[in-house]
Amino acid sequence: MKDILIFKIWRHKLPALTALATMALVFLWPSIPLGGINNWLQFLYYYSPQNYFYVILSILSGIYVGIYVYDRKVQSCCSIQSKKVGATGSVLGVLLGACPACIPVLAFFLPLSISIALSRVSLWFLIIAIAIMLLSIYRMNGFRKV
Repeated sequence: MKDILIFKIWRHKLPALTALATMALVFLWPSIPLGGINNWLQFLYYYSPQNYFYVILSILSGIYVGIYVYDRKVQSCCSIQSKKVGATGSVLGVLLGACPACIPVLAFFLPLSISIALSRVSLWFLIIAIAIMLLSIYRMNGFRKV
């Protein structure tokens, strides 16, 4: 169990620190448009069950970045072509799935009907982003022994 890659990245300083920093950055990103960390934590706790999926997305994003840094700096363990998919999943989940101010910002560039439709299906974008992150961690051998 200790030799599985998602657990092995925590034994090295650089992958562990970058994973923790990414988790914190992705988790706290929506606090910027909401006007503070206390507003974000209140919104996270009281309002939508969708926000619990966002916590899962932030953890998976941190693990993904930790595996990427582990592959680059410690030991090569995965193929090159699977690395870009995880970044796409993370951006998709943050911008369209959970960020409460990102979809209204898109209203400047898109018609109102598209913005409303995106806000109605943001939970599905978040679930798709979690699936993409799990797939990219799997393709980077995150669930295998190294």
